[in-house]
Amino acid sequence: GGGGIGIPAMHLAYQHGMQIAQASGISALAIRNVGHTGRHGAFADIAADKGFLTICMGGGNRKKWRQVAPYGGAKGMLPTNPWCIGIPGGGRGPVILDFATSKIAGGWIYAAQSAGALLPEGCVIDAEGNPTRDPEDYFNGGAILPAGGHKGYALALVAELIGEAMLGPSTTEGNWLLITLDAHRMRESSALSQAAEEVLEELRCCPPAPGYESVEIPGEREREYREKSAGIVSIPKETWDQITDLHDSLMS
Repeated sequence: GGGGIGIPAMHLAYQHGMQIAQASGISALAIRNVGHTGRHGAFADIAADKGFLTICMGGGNRKKWRQVAPYGGAKGMLPTNPWCIGIPGGGRGPVILDFATSKIAGGWIYAAQSAGALLPEGCVIDAEGNPTRDPEDYFNGGAILPAGGHKGYALALVAELIGEAMLGPSTTEGNWLLITLDAHRMRESSALSQAAEEVLEELRCCPPAPGYESVEIPGEREREYREKSAGIVSIPKETWDQITDLHDSLMS
């Protein structure tokens, strides 16, 4: 990646991974020393739509991003080390998991600070290890808790070992491992789609718990939002002001 922005590098990696998997059935690629890679779900969505299962995880920059406390710890020691999994789905499109291994992504905290909002309960601790909802407590020595307790911590640790011990060291945001599998090698396209739809539809038919409208399938909420938004992206005024201020400073 040469230390540059990671979005073009990750786009190329997914494209190259699909080419190799189409020829050989499976591929594994390392993406090293890249900056921010954007939303991985976008890449996984494209790959899954073409019949590929992808698994991607990133880590290797804990010395720069000590954001997440290990399970049982009271201090940030790990990055949010995201994972992304995409798999061909049924009639409504692929199933996409794109998640940080922390209870909330780091960007949420910056957004809450900018908007003067409180954080969700049970996600962040202050410098003394006490629960807090104040974004400022995070920036003053606090930490994010791992998603799912020991399970999220374990996923973060695996990603860090892959990103640093196996692929490192990283000099920028981190390193990534991308595994791509041609799902149609396992089952013919229409049969796979039909079987997936049977699984997903059965889950959708589950009665919703109190406070929920329906059972969600990973990736469907984002897909519905994109369709409803018609290409319009809402940006908070505080964020837009920061963008225009930066533009003005660079152009002056």
